[in-house]
Amino acid sequence: MIFSTSSDEIVRKKTAGVFILFAVIPLFNLFRSSNGWIWYLGFFLFFMLLLLFTYLNRPTKYQVDIDKIIIHRPIGNIEMMLQDFARIDRIQHDLLKNANKGGAFGYFGNHYTDLGQIQFYATRRDKLVMLTKKDNTKIILTSDQEDVFIHYVEEKANK
Repeated sequence: MIFSTSSDEIVRKKTAGVFILFAVIPLFNLFRSSNGWIWYLGFFLFFMLLLLFTYLNRPTKYQVDIDKIIIHRPIGNIEMMLQDFARIDRIQHDLLKNANKGGAFGYFGNHYTDLGQIQFYATRRDKLVMLTKKDNTKIILTSDQEDVFIHYVEEKANK
């Protein structure tokens, strides 16, 4: 079964802000200055590569199959076996309230939170579903249909 994921307002605002900061300002200086244009062009290209990298790593959807969870991303899918998970929990509070990283196209990568180090593949700060592996590795996903996602993963994991 495929589960959609969408960005929340914070992610959309941060993405727009980062794009303006990384793209528009260097381009404005590039066209305004006749001296040192190569630096502005270099900064622009560097920041566009960073934005492209974050765009390619963002999760687009989650898929739960008979024996695995697949996180679909433009750069490549991540597959995790259901048998490796010990539990699945809904997280009610904002784990990223004290975190400064993330936001452009979502939250992905390792984040240090109140619950320790967690691997995020998320596009929003709410609707958090935490999967805990048997080796105590924690993973956060943010399906738009979190209740159905949790029920479906539990159903498939118990078979």
